[in-house]
Amino acid sequence: MIFRERRLQGPLDDGRSAPAPGVPPVDRAAAAAAAGARAAAGAGEEAPKAVGPIRTAEHALTLLPGMEAVLGSIFRDVDRAARCVDIETYIYRDDVLGRAFADVMGRAAARGVRARLLYDPLGSNETDTPFFDDLRRRGVEVRAYRPMAVALGRGGLLPRDHSRVIVIDDVAYTGGAAWGDEWLPERRGGEGWHDVCMRVEGPCVGDFAHLFEQRWREADGDGGGLRDYATGRKYPDLELIADTPDDNARVYTCYREAIRRARERVWIENAYFFPPSGMLKDLVDAARRGVDVQVILPGATDLPIIQRAARAEHAAWLDRGFKLFEYQRDVMHSKFALVDGDWCTIGTFNANPSSLTAVNEVNLFVFDPAFVARVADLFSRDRADSRAVTRETLAARPLLDKAADWLAHGALSVLDALVKHPRPGARGGGI
Repeated sequence: MIFRERRLQGPLDDGRSAPAPGVPPVDRAAAAAAAGARAAAGAGEEAPKAVGPIRTAEHALTLLPGMEAVLGSIFRDVDRAARCVDIETYIYRDDVLGRAFADVMGRAAARGVRARLLYDPLGSNETDTPFFDDLRRRGVEVRAYRPMAVALGRGGLLPRDHSRVIVIDDVAYTGGAAWGDEWLPERRGGEGWHDVCMRVEGPCVGDFAHLFEQRWREADGDGGGLRDYATGRKYPDLELIADTPDDNARVYTCYREAIRRARERVWIENAYFFPPSGMLKDLVDAARRGVDVQVILPGATDLPIIQRAARAEHAAWLDRGFKLFEYQRDVMHSKFALVDGDWCTIGTFNANPSSLTAVNEVNLFVFDPAFVARVADLFSRDRADSRAVTRETLAARPLLDKAADWLAHGALSVLDALVKHPRPGARGGGI
């Protein structure tokens, strides 16, 4: 069986008050249409709003469980920023959300705040140069991460910068969201993608700032070689890791270490889940020793090749004890996970071989039980908005779809076979 050969060997507001400054207003027609579509589909209630931060040993951590919460928090922080607004993103679009955030950055720059945008030119390829030129005229410093001339001069177009790092004065953010109407809630005229981010206060904000400076210098080829960044054991309650696609693969290794020591549960919500062979083996081993392995996958996706490749293996995963769910409300773009009661992570890592071979990633790993419990509550809520994958649902799929699944599976299997999979504990050098 191909599977065995390849895999096992080896808040904004509540709609009643005024939006945060700069946030696109509610599109009443779009809101009505979205509500009707949800009612027709039998979808659940609105996504949860952010609640107050969890106070850990050294930080205050706020879980932002959907784009209303994410955008509301970020827009408010930028609107009251006094010193800096630094944005690192893979995607920045010239659309409703992109222009609204450009306005709030421009206003910050006009009142003397240092505002900088670092974007990836591949992820942002639909955005024309005049948009970024206009941002520069408004006082925002804008830099493309390793544009073609720089990238080719340093040996190739890869890696691309898939990281999301935001630093606003004394707070930082990371998570899966980016700047495009895909992430704008439907009632504001966007596509309503589901994503999850977190807001950080405390000493690790300085590490986020250091990481942004490092990537800012790398963008023009002036920062020396591309480097990982990890806080290691600097803090008892969390670890920030940003990596480049090399043999260390620090984010991936941290996932594997946590899965290998799991005793109760491994819950993963990941938009592009086709786990590299090492991670898959760890998940299978965990399920075999009685760990509750649950994965929430997208029901609708913008990258069907990854969804199809994964579906080709769903039956085998079910046979090995996984519980699988497909999210039904919107396009799911979130990337988070939790293990037992004392480990969780939120960030940009896509659990598939491309994250190991092609892009920079950044994840925050949290070891505080109260915050992990809050993430577990969010996972449970998202699971309630999902449909269980069963043998029966898999068997009912049309033969042409199953054939397409296996074609996609073959393509991604080749990539997986070419990727080096570092073993847990083999992280290489320091920060």
